[in-house]
Amino acid sequence: MQFRTTFQIQSSDFKLNHQHKILTIGSCFSDEIGKRLTDLKFDGLINPFGVIFNSHSIQNLIERSIHKKYFTITDVHQNGEEFFCFDVHSSFNALTKEAVLEELNSTINQVHDYIHSCDVLMITLGTSWIYEWKTSNQIVANCHKVEAKQFEKRLLTTEDNLKSLELIVSDLKKINPTIRIITTVSPVRHTKDGMIENNVSKARLLDALYQLSLQNNQVEYFPSYELVLDDLRDYRFFKEDLIHPSKQAVDYIWEKFSETYFEQSTQTIIQKINKVISAINHRPFNEESDNHQQFLVKTIALMNELEKGNQLDFSAEKELLKSKIKHVN
Repeated sequence: MQFRTTFQIQSSDFKLNHQHKILTIGSCFSDEIGKRLTDLKFDGLINPFGVIFNSHSIQNLIERSIHKKYFTITDVHQNGEEFFCFDVHSSFNALTKEAVLEELNSTINQVHDYIHSCDVLMITLGTSWIYEWKTSNQIVANCHKVEAKQFEKRLLTTEDNLKSLELIVSDLKKINPTIRIITTVSPVRHTKDGMIENNVSKARLLDALYQLSLQNNQVEYFPSYELVLDDLRDYRFFKEDLIHPSKQAVDYIWEKFSETYFEQSTQTIIQKINKVISAINHRPFNEESDNHQQFLVKTIALMNELEKGNQLDFSAEKELLKSKIKHVN
């Protein structure tokens, strides 16, 4: 008997390897996938502006980065003791305007340099719901705990989302013609907006990304949202808040992502890197036993093997393990 519906994801003709540079931007789900990539030694710049949920704010930040449209002191505001910028995540907050501005424009420079040469941009959209600051009609990426009455909440249309996405693609093609863009919708449910409202919001994102992928052969859609909501489709695969996918669900999505975008040779390298990660995290009963000391030596040898020809750097990991080697018989 079959108790769930599964679906086949078409393997991409574009395959990722460790020579590719990957930029991710978007919701917290971008952090999840991005961290897995960098843990596996991929060259990645992961959510440099912090978690960003809507297409308009993502487009604004990419445009700023491409054209070096620096933030100015008028972009920095104060709430209580902290200064912040409506365009980015609260991780940029600081106790002085100057500190916020310095970090913002340093990130603009970093993304500018990276986006001109990166091979892949991964965009994860979270919601079509946006907040406009009434003072300037600015669409904000984050409300930074400013009182709700200062904002107007509204729903972006499919056309609004598509326009922002088309601007991103157009801008990128001018400065990086061969870049590939992988898009997805976050499976995290924004239930605070309301269940119906969340579904309408996600539907508009899905429609916009579907249309975008039809228009551009450099744009692909990866079905993270569908894997959780249509394939797994069970609260067992959510965390206790019943909103965020569990580790098991993210593992499943990662498995499907790997099958879609990694060649067999890359998957073989990843398997070896995972052995290294497991070895580093291993907590032996006796660190000075002969068996464990030999285990450390073999792990360092595996890292040396992986570094050759793969442009991988395990220098920090090797130093850590070398510091634990007391004797080798």
